[in-house]
Amino acid sequence: MIDELEKYLLRKMLRQKVMGSKHISYNTILSGIPKHEIGDLKDAVNCLLKKGFLIWYDRGRGAIQINKDKLKEIKELVT
Repeated sequence: MIDELEKYLLRKMLRQKVMGSKHISYNTILSGIPKHEIGDLKDAVNCLLKKGFLIWYDRGRGAIQINKDKLKEIKELVT
């Protein structure tokens, strides 16, 4: 099952179309939120990576994107 923070992240990344040749830095995802919630957000991103909804675009630069192979499943989860 997927929790609300994971849904929020996926919705935000879908809205920004972060897939294909677009990607977002891991640190950019963590910016703009209160410091006491950063741990929860890191856990959510790592959980989405393990589930295969997010994939590494460039691990060296710490860039991630939505897994296009699971796009239909992601859209069903967030709606």
